[in-house]
Amino acid sequence: MTSIFFLGFASGLPFLLILSTLSIWLAEVGISKTMIGLFAWVSVPYSIKFLWGAMIDRFKLPILYQQFGLRRSWILIAQLCLWLSLIGLGCTDPLQNIWLTAGLALLVGFCSAIQDIATEAYRIEILPADKIGMGASVSVLGYRFGMLCAGAGTIYLADFFNSWGTAYHFIAICLLVGIITTLVCSEPAVHRSQVKIAVWRTVRAFLRKRDWEIIIPFILSYKIADTVLNVMSMPFLLEIGFNKLEIATVAKTFGIATMIFGGVVGGLLLTKQSIRQNLFTCVGLQFIASALFIMQAQLGHDLSFLFISMGVENFTCGLSQVALIAYLSHLCSHHSTAMHYAILSSFASLVRLCFSAIAGWLADQLAWPQFYALVCVSCLPSLILLILCVRHFAELPSVEIKEGKNYGY
Repeated sequence: MTSIFFLGFASGLPFLLILSTLSIWLAEVGISKTMIGLFAWVSVPYSIKFLWGAMIDRFKLPILYQQFGLRRSWILIAQLCLWLSLIGLGCTDPLQNIWLTAGLALLVGFCSAIQDIATEAYRIEILPADKIGMGASVSVLGYRFGMLCAGAGTIYLADFFNSWGTAYHFIAICLLVGIITTLVCSEPAVHRSQVKIAVWRTVRAFLRKRDWEIIIPFILSYKIADTVLNVMSMPFLLEIGFNKLEIATVAKTFGIATMIFGGVVGGLLLTKQSIRQNLFTCVGLQFIASALFIMQAQLGHDLSFLFISMGVENFTCGLSQVALIAYLSHLCSHHSTAMHYAILSSFASLVRLCFSAIAGWLADQLAWPQFYALVCVSCLPSLILLILCVRHFAELPSVEIKEGKNYGY
């Protein structure tokens, strides 16, 4: 369990470093909001990591395999490449060469996605069946601590050293925790690689599933508010006058804590209410969170109200992620759960990438109150679908989420 916690910590480190934390760096040096929105595409490896999952399951790395085994060799090579790419990212100057920064951020995302796949496989295989649920909880806890370090920690360091590059280099040092863990932990005795299946036949059968005219519009509209609030919040806060330390304290430290709390509450609600009722709650909270950002834009630099707006937004994010996982899980067929869930979750992630780019462009064209008013309106389609498509959502049972992480969407 100790090894799983520290491997989870290493998995959580890179994610914010190429998303919201990087957004603050880019906004601070004067990069446009449109370009910041486009930078969400550096996280595309998280969306398509299922494409190389089979390779990680079967391909044995030369030399490293003999020394460390299948799982640890892949984790170690991903961590070493991730460490080098983070150091490289810290050495870039976005104002002088934005494409070099983007390229290295994309490399960080690719190495991080490889680490995630190998770490998840290790966690499942190293534990007995009755400990897998506990292992998932420990891994998620480590992951959130990694996010906290990469979010608030990087911003505090950047302010202290007056250098984003130095801050990124310090966080790269933190990755040594994961590397050391990989070197000292034991390799699973048995690898439970999936049996080869007719992938295309499985995908084709799944694509014939009914209700796509409901599923796709719902996922689209459900993810808009969550995506926009996450991607554009950092440029927004900087523009209305908050400094890095205030953002680190409220948006990152307090925000991640409330996100974790939202996830816990979401899991509890799923044991008491149907998925449809939970989705109703989440859409309503998304509307409220967007409205609070309109008020924040009008109030400007008001630190007390920032605790309210960021607290509600992050709590809603944690709650919404759990509800979405439950909804997508229900749509999967039991005989091909992994493949079906990979398709659905990747689609949800690609939605995030597309709307991130659009959000950046809109933020450049509109004043912040009008921008967040538009986000409020974007919540309505998912609410309408929940009301009108009773049969589809009424079939969703209460589901208890016992394991799993939300990487990248």
